[in-house]
This record gives sequence, structure tokens and C-alpha cells, in this order.
Amino acid sequence: MAFDQIVNITEFPKTYHLVDKSKPEIDIIGIRNFAIYDSTLIIYTTRNDGIWTILSLPNYNDLGKYLKIGEGPLEFMQSPSVASNNSIIRENNQLIAYLYDFEKGRILKFDIDKSVEQRTLDLEVLNDSILPFLFNFAMIDSTTFFIKKFEYSPSRQIRQIYKNGTLAIPKFMELLNNSSLMEGEDINILSTITKYSNINKKIVEMPVGLNYLNIYSLDGSFSKSICIGNNPFNINTIQRTNMWNRTRTFDGLRVFKNYFAVIHINEKEINYQMNRKKFPSILVFDWDGNPLMELKMESHITSFDIDFINKELYTFDVHSDEFYKYDISNIMN
Repeated sequence: MAFDQIVNITEFPKTYHLVDKSKPEIDIIGIRNFAIYDSTLIIYTTRNDGIWTILSLPNYNDLGKYLKIGEGPLEFMQSPSVASNNSIIRENNQLIAYLYDFEKGRILKFDIDKSVEQRTLDLEVLNDSILPFLFNFAMIDSTTFFIKKFEYSPSRQIRQIYKNGTLAIPKFMELLNNSSLMEGEDINILSTITKYSNINKKIVEMPVGLNYLNIYSLDGSFSKSICIGNNPFNINTIQRTNMWNRTRTFDGLRVFKNYFAVIHINEKEINYQMNRKKFPSILVFDWDGNPLMELKMESHITSFDIDFINKELYTFDVHSDEFYKYDISNIMN
């Protein structure tokens, strides 16, 4: 599931060991992941009556709890994650989240700043004709969306562009779409976390069980696969490997103006689920796919983000509920 141009990366120009950490004063039960935008911290929780908790940085003032689980017209049957299947952007100087409703196949527009200012939910349906049960969703503009759906025979995940109600598959995407699995195999072998940069006009796909990242522009002018190691994982070989002996490679994709970053786990699945043995790293790349730096952690993490105003890196581990922050002013300078 890679492009013809595959770049193998075995080392990074710079490596930093993040050791000194502190615990932010956040006391929220049921955290799953989080994201930071300017001075706004958005936390995705297991609460049914306030899925997203919003705090201000750096003092963690409570700005409200928003979005609900339910069957109402503006409620969700499955919680929308902060980390995937949404697009959170600045639009007319307002922080806006475009959310994909997995069960109903809708796109909803959540005005975060307006909701915080008015202390009441500002949420509306933008589009109610998107397919339900999509594996990936990313908003390109108000009429254009990147989607990835499941195809049963053979088992594949098909990337498409939805524009003004019409579905199309750009030619260069066919190379990725052709990857398929044996009947009954775990479809998550092909699963990715997908993010679109509206600044750089590029998409990054991060698989959870393959050792390479795919980065490409929607017009097909740029496409590259970035392999961490000497050889890309072979999907047929993975299928012949016992599920517990397969490798969990990446987690926690974040995109920024000048670079993007992922958590590199590189653990056997049995260790990742039962008793993690390796501390992960955060790998940082520029938008041409060149390696910039590796941030070596000494605690386990499943999500991360950066407070650029106060120059702090935040991390969270869903398995242990550990929330930490690091002063990275020396690295950013």
C-alpha cells in the first residue's frame, strides 16, 4: 500500500531525549485523546453529555463541555474523536470543527469559539448525504471531502474524493486502493489515520500496522512513501503472521504549518496490549517527507500535541491515564 517512490529512513538529523516532565493540572475522568489549537485545549472523553471538554491554556480554565451521545437531531450515536475523522481549522478567525457522523453519514459544523463565547452549543448539519461507516474523512473545502470506504470483495479500503455530491478516484490513488486482503482477514491491516493540511494542500496517511507513511497532494503532483527502516512491510507476510506477533507501528498523527509528526511505537501487538516494553518516539517530517527530528520519550504515550504559544509539548497515554507536558523551548528555538 505504497507509492512507487519509497524513501527509507534509518536515522534522523537531530535527536532529543525528553526526560523532564510535569503533570498539568487537569482532572478529567475518561480521557481518550486531545488536541491543541492556539490557546485552546480540546479533550475527547467518554462522557455521554459532553464528549469534548474545552480548556484554555496555560491555566486550564474550563470553557465548557460540548457534544452529546444520543439519537437527537444534533446528537451522535458514536462519539466523534478529536484525533481522527474531523477537520479543525481557523475560518474567518473562528475556530471551527467539521465533524463526521459515523452512523448517520453527515458532516456537522461545530463553531468552537462561538460556543465558548455564548456558553451554548453552536452546531449545524453541513451535509447529510455523505456515506455512513467510512474509515476516513478529511475536509478539503466546504464542498469537497476525502473519504475512505470499505469494499467487501476483495477486502479493500477505497479512497475517493467527494465533490458536490459526486464521487471520483484520482488516478494516482488507485495504487493505494489496489491493496487487498484475504477473505476474513483483519481489515485494520489497511487502516490509516488520515489528515489534510489546508496550508500545504497535502494529505498524510499513517497506518497503524505498516512501517511507512504515505504523503501526497490531491492533484497528483506529489506522492511519496516514507519507510521507517530498510524494507517496507509486506501485507501478504503480515497476513501469514499470528495476530499477536504483528507489529503496532504508529499512532497519534498531528499536522502543523511547517511539518507533521507521528508517534512511532514499534511494538509487537501482544506487548502493546499486555505489557509494553519499548518507549515510543515522536518522529517529525517536513511536507516533502524529509526527516527533521526524533523526540525520544521515557514514558508511554498514545496522543500528543504542541502548545506553540508557551512552547510546551503535551502527551497522554490512554492505557495509564498519564497526562504530561514538557518544556520544548530549546528545541523550538
